Amino acid sequence: MTSIDFNFAEPIASLNRYDYENDDCYPVDIGDIKVSQFIVLNSRPYKVVEVAHSKPGKHGHAKSRLVGIDLFTGKRIEEVRPCGQVVQAPNVKKTDYLLVNIDKDKYLTLMNEATCQLRSDLRLKTDHDLGAKIYEKFKNGEQLKVTVLKALDEEAIINYKVVVE
Repeated sequence: MTSIDFNFAEPIASLNRYDYENDDCYPVDIGDIKVSQFIVLNSRPYKVVEVAHSKPGKHGHAKSRLVGIDLFTGKRIEEVRPCGQVVQAPNVKKTDYLLVNIDKDKYLTLMNEATCQLRSDLRLKTDHDLGAKIYEKFKNGEQLKVTVLKALDEEAIINYKVVVE
């Protein structure tokens, strides 16, 4: 398109820090956010653990105080924003996999039972309590099913259970 053909009436797609590929997020009004909902703050996915709305005062708009816990690091964040503002909410996906193998570099081989597809791209963090328990149970010969949480192209194991046959 040349500058002669440019139409000033058409909106230009703006690029901001909340634009993610593959529809990883959707917009949510801050006034509609509830406890245990997922939102994006500072380009990280958080689970809201506390919400407080204040009434509009003499010099300003109504405000919302949000307290969230990072889904992957556990870090706590507090933010105060105007109620009319829009934030992004991540599409969070939980998937159960059967644990097939753990190699020497602590990479997991996981099988999706619905599609029978294997993946070996997730690393077990044995410095965390959950990772150490999974590694110990697998070494003892128990068959495990792990739950993987995915948000904003980041994944982590959040739970496991022993498969009883």
